[in-house]
Amino acid sequence: MSAQPPSQPPNPTSAAAQPKQNPALKAMGLPRLRAKLPSRNWCIFLAVSAVIGGTVQYDRYHTRRVKQKWISAVSHLAEQPLAPMALPRKVTIYLAAPPGDGIQAARDHFKEYVKPVLNAAAVDFEVVEGRQMGELRFRVAEAVRNRRRGGEPNAVEEMRERLGVRSQEEGGVMVVGRHAWKEYLRGLHEGWLGPLEASAPPSSPVVSAAVETLEEAITPKEPAQAEEKAKEEKKKNAIPPPYINPEDYAYAQLPRDAPEHFEPVGIVRFPHILGFFNTPIRMYRFVTRRRMADEICREAAAVALGFNRPFITASEQAGTLPESAEVEEGLKKPQGLGEINALEEEEKDWPKKVWTDEKYKGEWTEPIVVDDRIKERLRKFYVPSDVEPKEPESLI
Repeated sequence: MSAQPPSQPPNPTSAAAQPKQNPALKAMGLPRLRAKLPSRNWCIFLAVSAVIGGTVQYDRYHTRRVKQKWISAVSHLAEQPLAPMALPRKVTIYLAAPPGDGIQAARDHFKEYVKPVLNAAAVDFEVVEGRQMGELRFRVAEAVRNRRRGGEPNAVEEMRERLGVRSQEEGGVMVVGRHAWKEYLRGLHEGWLGPLEASAPPSSPVVSAAVETLEEAITPKEPAQAEEKAKEEKKKNAIPPPYINPEDYAYAQLPRDAPEHFEPVGIVRFPHILGFFNTPIRMYRFVTRRRMADEICREAAAVALGFNRPFITASEQAGTLPESAEVEEGLKKPQGLGEINALEEEEKDWPKKVWTDEKYKGEWTEPIVVDDRIKERLRKFYVPSDVEPKEPESLI
């Protein structure tokens, strides 16, 4: 008989390397899953998704930190006691629909970046909106004209005066966007340099009415009446033309009751670009909102803190003003306007139809014109260097 080799015992390591499938999964007919790398296409998809998601999350994280930095810088104002017969400080916010879009975009921009800082500082504010070009200009000018007239009697204001309830601090103005800033300046000039009442329109020549026949008188005129009603509605919603043009500023007289300084102004950025071909720019701005949030929250904190100074319009004024990056940027502006010509880069984002369409001819497309008497009364909010909070991290 041939000798058979002795049988070798089973290797315990090989059995451990290949574990048996779970009996429950096996009974369900599921195959045994093995750990392996995904395919090439899946690796590309997961890598791209992780990069995009991580970039967005990184930006949102630092945006929240920037907001919290400026909220903490002004939160001490809310803890200051207020006298029983004193009103909190009140700021006027001017919002206008951006060119080519609606007012909701401006509202969302204000609620996202400006409102949290003002609420943290317990600053009261009133929002004035303009839904179309020229409406904000008219509202600003009308408010100035009412002040010059003496104002209409207000029961609430009269009661506050009788009780001795008054605001102890200067308010201020905040303007959101380049288009709103242009309208605000136009309205300020129109209110202080223009007349109190609009000039009478030129009289139209009298035309003799045509005599209707019997058939024309009997025929119903419902379509014509509907058109007339539509025209009347348009006239009601139409914005009155300005009472004075920029070329007439130099010949107008400033009222004697004009204040020595107007309310300080805070100018907030509002980058808003539309169009399919601008998608790469919009995507880049979507993942770099932390930089915009830092600039906007800084301006909102400056309004809340209340520190203000004259606008920088010439280099020789730098010696009397605080040293800061904001002042240096103002000195680089063109002579004559300086910081008054703020946010000029936003005009590049406006739709092309704003510059070509006839209905947009007006405050938005025309250059800023400032009278010297108005310029010397303008003031700007700023954040002093000793009050500015420390940077949490460098905004890459």
